[in-house]
Amino acid sequence: MKRSEEVILHRLYRGLRERRPPQDVAVDIVDLGAQRWLSAVGSRDLYALMRHQRARQGSTGSSMPAAWQRHPGVGRAYEAAHSAVAAVALTAGRPQPGTADPADPASLRRWLGTALPLLGLSAEQPWPARPTRPRRPVPMTSWTGGTYHGLRKPAGARGDRGGHADARDRMDAVTRREMLPGVPVRAYRRAVRSVLHLQQRTEVLAAERDREASVAFGKARLAYLVTEEDFVACPATAAFTAYYVARLNMRTVFTSGRQARPMDTLAEQLLAAALAAPTCRPWVAASVLTRWAVLDRLDDTQCGTLMGLYYEQLAASARALRSAYDPRRDPTDMIMRMGDDSSTWNTATRAFNQARTGWLNLMRGLGYDDVVEATCPGKVPALVAADVAAWHRLEGRDQHTDVRVWADLPLPWDVVLGDGTCSAELVRAACLRYGVDPEAAGWTQPYRQGSAELPAPARDLVHGVTVSSPLLAGMLRQIGVFSGQVR
Repeated sequence: MKRSEEVILHRLYRGLRERRPPQDVAVDIVDLGAQRWLSAVGSRDLYALMRHQRARQGSTGSSMPAAWQRHPGVGRAYEAAHSAVAAVALTAGRPQPGTADPADPASLRRWLGTALPLLGLSAEQPWPARPTRPRRPVPMTSWTGGTYHGLRKPAGARGDRGGHADARDRMDAVTRREMLPGVPVRAYRRAVRSVLHLQQRTEVLAAERDREASVAFGKARLAYLVTEEDFVACPATAAFTAYYVARLNMRTVFTSGRQARPMDTLAEQLLAAALAAPTCRPWVAASVLTRWAVLDRLDDTQCGTLMGLYYEQLAASARALRSAYDPRRDPTDMIMRMGDDSSTWNTATRAFNQARTGWLNLMRGLGYDDVVEATCPGKVPALVAADVAAWHRLEGRDQHTDVRVWADLPLPWDVVLGDGTCSAELVRAACLRYGVDPEAAGWTQPYRQGSAELPAPARDLVHGVTVSSPLLAGMLRQIGVFSGQVR
């Protein structure tokens, strides 16, 4: 059955917050009639992706989830706390706190700001949660045979102590009878326990929401800020944005070589069609691609807003990197070791480097070269898995040269947060010592993809390894051939 343009555009918009493969988006773009904007080669590539997707849908489908992992919220903890506090307030004749969204940390914090004073507890920001056992550096052996000191993973439940108001500040018997007349001591203590547990879980939920935002920005940049009204206003812009976001969201492949770059020849043609369309929405395209040809179409207000958004993301990623960085680590050895939280680190580095590239594009494109020359934070390398590092050594290669450059520069998060300085001249000097071109490598100029990729469907991957059959992939997960969570 033929779908209307409105239905297709709505489906493409929902896909900005999902993880659809490019070939799945290509089906919607063909139904939208995008082939009329493309050359013969572009139409051929688009139809090839569509045929591949329809062939897969008719046979085995895909084993890869199409949605991002998201924390479901703290519904049970909230319901327990809400009912316990409501019972105390009703018995004492005090006004009950309102309702909150158990999936929104800000809403839960507002609710806690009302519930905690009712129970005689402090509503100030609590100290962060502590591990259940003291953690001391212990000697560890790396995969190369060297010895280093690191922290073991904490034992017991995460956040077992702290992360909430001090329970010792609760009311004594005399104060309770005066402030909450008629409330039994068991009901009061039940409310205190449930509210403190909810406060602790709210901080965990807030950290998860920050992590999810880092994942979303590190992959799809500012696509989550695009409004549906702006998105559907120009079908050509919508087609480019949806397809390019699908390319950005492609999974990494377990390889010793380079990963596929997001911009391919089909995306280039869709971008040219979007910029040539009379109804073009450059703000939508600029949310995912800060190329100067796109930024030139924005007005001063939009450029200023975009610059602020990218710097906010840069600062948020810098705070995450500062909290995740181990000061005992050798900065020239960015290979995973036992106890490293590589997921948090690599998520934050991806978001930081994406925000840094967007910020550099905006600053250079708008003519603020003097700002970049005075303050130019360096790139942050990801942690490389030990097996991939061993693979590199077997092929006669060492760590990427960028690792040595970053080790010679001030910590980038200190520069962004105002606790350190790093000029572009300092970056150039560090690059010169190791034979790196600072502009081509994206150190003092925004990174540019050298050449466009050829359009190709995303492969079915299980932890970076191609598995041709989704049924086989599910079975291999179940029997433990691949690590990770079983869904």
